[in-house]
Amino acid sequence: MGRDNEIVRVTFRTGMVNALAETSKCPTLTFNSPNIPADILKQLREDDYESLKLSYGDPSWGSPIQYDYMEVESSTGVKPLEIFNRAILLLTRNTEETRRAHRIMYSVEKHMQSVYPPQ
Repeated sequence: MGRDNEIVRVTFRTGMVNALAETSKCPTLTFNSPNIPADILKQLREDDYESLKLSYGDPSWGSPIQYDYMEVESSTGVKPLEIFNRAILLLTRNTEETRRAHRIMYSVEKHMQSVYPPQ
């Protein structure tokens, strides 16, 4: 991630859904600059977010579907990342690339509890 590429917004959506049409109902967390936590920015840089593909996993691997979506807006544009059934993905396609995608998602996911406490 180049130094000229300043991250201005990180949006994260996660949840379990029965159908992909339900993903918009998942809890969403958005951080805007300058309030993006340092640990998230660090993880995005360490795991080279920009080099990842747009999508990982397969929605047919589980029911309900574990859904994770992240969008990083920077001074050079918007980069989405979507993962279906992340836990299954890590078991079936445990590559360095999928581990990088997981670490990036987790860096934001751990902040969800402060906004959406466990029930």
